[in-house]
Amino acid sequence: TATNSPDFYHFKESLGDLPDILTVRRFSLNDVSGWRDALMDLSGCALTNTFHQSYLRSYTYSDGTVNWLPACAEVDSIIINRVLLEENGLRLPTNYPEFIDVCMALRALGIRPFLTNFTADFSCMELLQGLSIPQLVSQEGREWRQLYESGQTNQLSEPVWLPVFERLQEFLAAAGITASDLETEHSQILGAYQDNRLAMMRGTGNEITIRDSVNGESMLMPYFGQTEEDNWYLTYPAFHIAASAAAEQTPERKQLILDIMTAMLSEEGLQQIASGKNMIPYTKGTVLPLSESLRHIQPYIDSNRLYIRLASADMFDVSTQIVRGMITGEYPDARSAFDAFNAAMLTEQDTIPAVVKIDPGYPYAFHPEHGSQAASAVMNSLREELGTQLLIGQSTHVSGNIAAGVYTEEQLRYLMAGSAADALQCSLTGEQLYKYIENLLTQSETLGTVYGDSSLYVSSGFEMELHKTDSGYTLVRLTMDGKALDRSAVYSATMLGYEPVQRALLDACGVSGCQRLEQNPNQLLTVRLLSGVPLAAPTDYITLQ
Repeated sequence: TATNSPDFYHFKESLGDLPDILTVRRFSLNDVSGWRDALMDLSGCALTNTFHQSYLRSYTYSDGTVNWLPACAEVDSIIINRVLLEENGLRLPTNYPEFIDVCMALRALGIRPFLTNFTADFSCMELLQGLSIPQLVSQEGREWRQLYESGQTNQLSEPVWLPVFERLQEFLAAAGITASDLETEHSQILGAYQDNRLAMMRGTGNEITIRDSVNGESMLMPYFGQTEEDNWYLTYPAFHIAASAAAEQTPERKQLILDIMTAMLSEEGLQQIASGKNMIPYTKGTVLPLSESLRHIQPYIDSNRLYIRLASADMFDVSTQIVRGMITGEYPDARSAFDAFNAAMLTEQDTIPAVVKIDPGYPYAFHPEHGSQAASAVMNSLREELGTQLLIGQSTHVSGNIAAGVYTEEQLRYLMAGSAADALQCSLTGEQLYKYIENLLTQSETLGTVYGDSSLYVSSGFEMELHKTDSGYTLVRLTMDGKALDRSAVYSATMLGYEPVQRALLDACGVSGCQRLEQNPNQLLTVRLLSGVPLAAPTDYITLQ
């Protein structure tokens, strides 16, 4: 999983090492158009046909190719304090002109109409797009987006986008947004809203619970159009999913991948992804439960008035620069902001020099006789850096094969899976280590659960002998350099994993006094390699019978 950027997959694709299934959250077709031939075309699949055509349009290249599909979505819009408006004799707006009138009336009463966190790139981008969805879903808007997503233009269309900046300029003035608001943090905005000093804020379906929304005190209103029929909600998927084209070489493997993707995007799969967090589906006939506070958006879901944000890397970066510049007065009118946006889109990114050579490389594939060489090399390197006798972490903390070659600093961070692994350092006896590993193998439905050979734990400084059963795995014995681990001896150890889960497992073994390492293991590994110290050699850390 690449959380907020497809750059990791671009790197893997350059090595010819794409995984079978790819998932990423922040994403635009424009970001991946240069290597889309490495992905499976899903346009003719039954799974693709389950999506509403209006949403599928955002994932279709100009030649009809569909490589990516969205999971269920977060709803993003304007949270309004309905009670505060009513107490001041104001009605909820139903369209954009009424929205502007309410902003002006609130300012006359000494109440801030609206604020959002302008330090966040997503906030600037979503406000820019949300205020102008009717313009972006026009025929001209849809045609421009498809050209942009297909990599055929990197410029905003004047007929589509100049009115967008005109509307944003009008809104910023009506809401009284000034340069002094640019550094206001979300916690300050939330406090002002809760204290009735702020009437409206940009927010999501998950944030609507900040007040007594069940009784309608707060409501997630749409981004307003000229008429009520032009009102839309902005949405962004929990993640997007694609598959490697290499899988098509084997019909059985292709079908298995499509079956997995279908299960993930089925109603049951989406319910697991949404986990009761007020998310909405993009597929036909799928129902996800909404809390009482969001039942009023059901007509928008039924009529497909849910715009999927355009979330390319350029859009995030440039939106922040231009929206903040409009607020400070650097761009005093819509035309100057529009021109500056296009100029910024033309700016080429500097080439990042390669800094570290890794040689040899190591495969990630798990073997019952010795484990995963790539995972072992990473865990052994971390243990050396931390100076503990023992270390154990799940193999899924390592991203995959480690290719021999030259890496940039950013690419070094791809060796481990993001920042998911916390490091806890402690002292424990051999007996406690036995119990801890037994607990690791039997835990279920938590982060760190073992669900197959490829997700087994990797040991460094000692070896594990496991027995595989129909129901899971059992620990047979632990050794150090091939000799039985001394159950009575005390060892220094580092445990990698989600801190609350690891602490609970260690507490159950009677291990206390654990200290969390402040430096992220991923950073620790990157610093090691940047300083010229190579990866430690892998060891045979497991025997699986």
